[in-house]
Amino acid sequence: MTDTTGSGEELAVDIVDLTKTFGGLKAVDDVTIKVPRQRVHGILGPNGAGKTTVLNMISGFIRADSGRIDVFGEDVTRMAPFHIARRGVARTYQNIRLFPGLTVIETVIAGAYMQRRSTIAGAIFLSPIERKERKAVRARAAELLDMVGCTAPHSALAETLSYGDQRRVEIARALATDPRILLLDEPTAGMNDVESEQIGQLLVQLKDAGLTLILIEHNMRLVEEFCESVSVMNSGALLAEGPPTWCLEQEDVKEAYFGKRSDAARIATLRRVRRDPGGS
Repeated sequence: MTDTTGSGEELAVDIVDLTKTFGGLKAVDDVTIKVPRQRVHGILGPNGAGKTTVLNMISGFIRADSGRIDVFGEDVTRMAPFHIARRGVARTYQNIRLFPGLTVIETVIAGAYMQRRSTIAGAIFLSPIERKERKAVRARAAELLDMVGCTAPHSALAETLSYGDQRRVEIARALATDPRILLLDEPTAGMNDVESEQIGQLLVQLKDAGLTLILIEHNMRLVEEFCESVSVMNSGALLAEGPPTWCLEQEDVKEAYFGKRSDAARIATLRRVRRDPGGS
């Protein structure tokens, strides 16, 4: 297993010996993952590998049975989700979770709640400070929607958008919390190749702006092009860690994804052809 941390890099997320059991089944089994600051890191694996459970533990939605999770050197293993969010961790979900009845712009504005400075009295009486802050938050929400490539009318109900645009709105809402770490659970699900490429470019843009991104993704083309490192899981355990192309070429990784060696070899060949359609 190759070292993905390099030497002397500050870790954004440091997961050590993490374990979670549900009803006697180990969903995550003694997993260690280290993600340096300002990196795009993928967590890969077939369905049921334990990937989303890891994200749920990082964000505090479920508690680990054992092990430790540090965020920028601080132990967050037993913290509540809102405490972890206040430390700069935001996320999106495998199944899109938008607020019913809110417009596109209102959905993103809702994500900025933790950044608001106004008081209850200011909100009730619409003080000058409150009006100024509302204007600034709305402008920022519009910028984020533009950044993620959402071209839908801001006044449209978010729940009525196409699947791809709902994904974009969800990412914009997460970015409105002003995170340092963004957890993305299948961000390109339901998108075509062009849309997925746009999300990949967004990941690079966010990384260059200082964010650390950890994503679960089944789009191997996107993973190989935009992830700098990956951790591959199967049945709750870590199979491989390192550069994405190297990991995806390992025999145990191929078998975890495709079952039989013959199928693994066939799909791996197809993956190489799609990555290099010109044969160069």
